Amino acid sequence: MELIPEKFKAKKVIMRLLPFFGIAVAVCVIFVFVRNNYIPAWIGWNDKEMAVYGDENASPDEGGVESSDNASKVIVKLGKKKLEVVNSSGETTFISKKDFKVQDVLVTDIDRDGDNEMIVLLWKHGKYGMHKPFWVEKDEKNYSQHVFIYDVDEDGKVTEKWCASDMGLVAGRIKLMEKNNSIFMMEDKDKNCTLWMWEGWGVKTIDNKVRVVAFGDNLIHEPIYEYARNKEKGEFDFLYEPFLDEIQSADIAALNAETVLVDKDSMVGGYPSFGSPSQVGEAIRRAGFDVVSCANNHALDRGIQGIDTTVDFYKDAEITCVGIQNSTDTEYRPYELISRNGMRIALFSYTYGTNVGDISGDYPNVVHYLPGKVEPEAGKNETASGGMKEPATNEQENKLISDIQSARKEADFVIVFVHWGEEYQQDVTEEQKHIADLFAQGGADVVIGTHPHVIQKTETMNRPDGGKMLVYYSLGNFRADQAQSEETKRGAEAAFTIAHTYDGVALIDYETKEIDAYWK
Repeated sequence: MELIPEKFKAKKVIMRLLPFFGIAVAVCVIFVFVRNNYIPAWIGWNDKEMAVYGDENASPDEGGVESSDNASKVIVKLGKKKLEVVNSSGETTFISKKDFKVQDVLVTDIDRDGDNEMIVLLWKHGKYGMHKPFWVEKDEKNYSQHVFIYDVDEDGKVTEKWCASDMGLVAGRIKLMEKNNSIFMMEDKDKNCTLWMWEGWGVKTIDNKVRVVAFGDNLIHEPIYEYARNKEKGEFDFLYEPFLDEIQSADIAALNAETVLVDKDSMVGGYPSFGSPSQVGEAIRRAGFDVVSCANNHALDRGIQGIDTTVDFYKDAEITCVGIQNSTDTEYRPYELISRNGMRIALFSYTYGTNVGDISGDYPNVVHYLPGKVEPEAGKNETASGGMKEPATNEQENKLISDIQSARKEADFVIVFVHWGEEYQQDVTEEQKHIADLFAQGGADVVIGTHPHVIQKTETMNRPDGGKMLVYYSLGNFRADQAQSEETKRGAEAAFTIAHTYDGVALIDYETKEIDAYWK
């Protein structure tokens, strides 16, 4: 029997294994290539053409920017993952780098310096831009997503201004905010959105959510202000201390300021005609409240002087006061606008009436009334305050709807505070339901009710425009000396969160928390 030398056996084994080694090497090469060139399949690629300068029909919402009539025409073209800038002479002044795969481009004055920039969402090999940190010896080789910002002048000259090495997410879409085009939004695969704006030397993320907390009737009865006078050196901080965490952690904290402020001791009073020391307002300010709703049946308890003192105080305290206006105002302002985290929020405040009757004939702007008219001595439909209410006219109701619709165009979100319903009744009245329907027709997002001094239900309503409206019919008391029942000793805190989504600002969660409203 012929023996095969051992060296030939080993060679034979190696020859048999060589194809497998080759396959392994090929797999490794393919793996490295795929890894280095991988871009998620769900990423969408845009093709577009827009004017940076010189096009009177350019739309900021679409990324185009209007400019002066004498500006030269500069065009940005995006197609087949490449970006090109063409000047007014038809010359190409910029082409994106060969290694860049451009996903989308926006045009706006992102840094608010009066000149336009391109915001470019792209993919490239490596994590860093023109410069990498000194401690990094070699850049990565795989594709990653970046935002580049380029200056573009009116001659079409393009200069790299800034780039992000890591945005913290992979964006499927990017767009400018409709009402503030110096902020842009990116949305990931799971529809989570982040907001970005220029700050200092680059873009930084800003919170895209706003948390709102609201409380009910803040009624400063005589036992409360006497206690403050005798035990707290005239200060009222003790009223709000149990709620400081909730108030100060919110982006917007609001209450129904049912008693007007006065600056003379002789005007201080409790039920049935209220006037609260200005120290109450100081305590509200120190607690961290941002908004006071002041349209209620006690708004005129201290006459025009009480209104003016209250409005002036909250203005000086930089607290947004809604529902009443200074007697010298010549223009009716149905709502106030506040901004938080890139959102513009419109705030309304209405009351069914005032205990001294409707003074809109003499002072048409001072108190914001719901449709209808309250007179103390005549008519039908007696109100809980003892006045008489006349039916609302179609003109009045249409005006309310129109005011809310106007706010809807100017703001991202609309909140309505409303003083309505029957005192001490937990059931929602037919009038409340009717008024809520008017708010829905106008396009309100959230309605926050007060006046009954007890908690009423919370529900969502369908709006005619297809949206939803959240209604807290009554939050009951917040701080008061009403111990006649367990219901008046309890109140509710409305807490809800609104957020930027790709389709606009929306309510994303809400809750109602029961609180102890009895001050002692």
